[in-house]
Amino acid sequence: MGKLLDKRWVGDQLVAVVGLLVAAAMAALLGVVILVAEQVDQTAIHREKELLRTTLSSLDSRIKSDLSGLTLDENWLRKPSEEHSKWLHRHFGGRLYQAGLYDLAFMLNGADQPIYSSIGGMLARNLTKFDLDQQLIGLAQTVRTHFNAATAIGDLLASAGEVVPPPAAVYRSEFVRIDNRPAIMAAVATQPMSTRYEGNSASGPVIAVVAFLDVHVIHEIEREMALTGLRIDSPGKAVNGEASLELTMGAGQAPAAIYWHASRPGTSILVRIAPALGVITLFFGFVTLVVLRRMRKSTQELAVSERRAVEMAYRDPLTGLANRLRLVETLREQIPTLAPGQKLALFFLDLDGFKDINDTLGHPVGDELLAMVGERLEGILGSKGMTVRFGGDEFAVLAPISKTAEIGQIAERIIDMVRQPVAAGEHVLHVGVTLGVSLAPDHGREPEELLRRADIALYKAKAEGRGGYRLFDPADEAVLQNRRAIERDVERAMWHDEFFTLYQPLYSADGERVEGVETLVRWQHPDRGMVPPADFIHVAEKSGLIVKLDEWVLRKACENANQWPDISVAVNMSPSNFRHSNLAERVKRVVEETGFDPRRLEIEITEGMLLNATEDVLFDLQELREFGIRFAIDDFGTGYSSLGYLGSFPIDKIKIDQSFVQNLGVKEDAAAIVECVARLGRALGLAVTAEGVETAAQHRFVRAAGCQQIQGYLLSKPLRPGEIAELLRKPLPERQRA
Repeated sequence: MGKLLDKRWVGDQLVAVVGLLVAAAMAALLGVVILVAEQVDQTAIHREKELLRTTLSSLDSRIKSDLSGLTLDENWLRKPSEEHSKWLHRHFGGRLYQAGLYDLAFMLNGADQPIYSSIGGMLARNLTKFDLDQQLIGLAQTVRTHFNAATAIGDLLASAGEVVPPPAAVYRSEFVRIDNRPAIMAAVATQPMSTRYEGNSASGPVIAVVAFLDVHVIHEIEREMALTGLRIDSPGKAVNGEASLELTMGAGQAPAAIYWHASRPGTSILVRIAPALGVITLFFGFVTLVVLRRMRKSTQELAVSERRAVEMAYRDPLTGLANRLRLVETLREQIPTLAPGQKLALFFLDLDGFKDINDTLGHPVGDELLAMVGERLEGILGSKGMTVRFGGDEFAVLAPISKTAEIGQIAERIIDMVRQPVAAGEHVLHVGVTLGVSLAPDHGREPEELLRRADIALYKAKAEGRGGYRLFDPADEAVLQNRRAIERDVERAMWHDEFFTLYQPLYSADGERVEGVETLVRWQHPDRGMVPPADFIHVAEKSGLIVKLDEWVLRKACENANQWPDISVAVNMSPSNFRHSNLAERVKRVVEETGFDPRRLEIEITEGMLLNATEDVLFDLQELREFGIRFAIDDFGTGYSSLGYLGSFPIDKIKIDQSFVQNLGVKEDAAAIVECVARLGRALGLAVTAEGVETAAQHRFVRAAGCQQIQGYLLSKPLRPGEIAELLRKPLPERQRA
């Protein structure tokens, strides 16, 4: 009896356990179904959002096509008449209104005066630019400015003897509020039907339209997309589970959002299958079988997961390559088995230019680039070697060799392969690679020792100039130790006020007037003395401290420049700053806290950062520009020089790199480059500063070339704040070449 009771107790316990397992399995199943339904709903909403974006983009394309298709006679613009206005109304304004999209249509001359106006499909007469919405005037001025810049560049190229086609029409559009009504405002700057428009204005006409997002437009979008309940309101006002898409309005205007009744196929399916799920729970025996099978399946999945976890412990998740742990184990296995004359070459790789790409284009593009580079590296040796990713932009290649000459051959193949262009999304990227090499057993028999010495060789290769390779030399070990010490000291220096600022004056072209200063940061180490910027700036960028350091330099510059009310102050910004979305907020906060006039502040940026700028970076630049801050391209001519971005981005000044100035009279092309950049700056309305002026001959040349400002040791070395104040107190004749 006791045994029977024991068995029943065990049976009861087993039934209870199975019952609990069944209940847990059903709860898990229900949760999965709900989760899948929610995912299906979210996918459908996302698809509808993308379709709505595409529809709005198509609407914008339609507006662009309508505006760009109008060709005007030059005489109509020079001498507008009632007959011309009627013709334009019949073939332009009236036709656009009848199309059912456009509410307002205007044609503005170079002085922003309307030479044709259509309001609500009716021809309007005797309007002036003061009768028009100022947002429309601003948009017209923007497209005209870009059109004039393109024309100026064409004139510059034409003067050089090149055949230049007529400038293309410039089109811009944006969502705005007019009388608190959301609308699409668009403008196109074009050239009249003649060789060159020679009217009273400086350029051809601007055609502008306004399409209010009213009930008619909403119904048209609903019809195209098969949506219901489409409406426009302020953000954050969704009701009854509505989906929304936010519209970014013009500067200074509250955003708007489009709401609609989202389709939720997942929820619909869930409602349909709910009764079936209830019925299933009644079949306890069947559910018990399902639970038992699920237990078995889970056990199998667990074993697979364990095997996968072990495998992933030796794999880089991004590239699928072996990781550092796998490399270390491989070295431990293979080094003791090396036959006489056999060696293992460990190539330590670091991508050149990857950080700038990652900072400006974002991590998704950077990750895609890393995956492509990893795939190329793995294809170099195949199964004969091992390709490893350590993390970031660091890779390693392990190759068995029998002759030292094979090191150079493999290194050159790696360099050539990595240099090939990489297509990542909409971008074609170019990176280089620098290598450090260590050999086993020559440079050690322990994995960590080989890795450390390959890293030392890599550091030395970078110091000698990127894009090459170097074999480990025992004498280089002390160099790496010094670098590690600097990395440790940089953060400490931030908290112990070891950094300080100097200011190099920027003089007028005649060298007689100080117009501004450039801020330079220096490090006075308590033990090492003065540490060159080249030794710590790169370390600060790599460790992420450059953002704090740049903000500290900006604050010091603003505080000190408050004592020099008549000059501007320039501050360099690392590309790493533009990776943070709150750049504009941080800069404005420092300026406001120090009470500095933003119109006297100039931020110097690099060509590479600007060329690869994302929409978020451009938004920050524009916000700071509206705040009053000016922007200059530093070291112009040494990066990815492009005429296109000079006319597209909010740039005020270009600074000719000192290498060109110092090569005047040394290299034949230096003078031509300086003159060309100066002419280009004048054509685009940009100030031009020549850096590194050290001789009177260089001064005379850059002044004759048309540079408005000069900077260099000929006129002044970098000075401390007190010395700048003393320099500015001197009479003008005494300031020259202080």
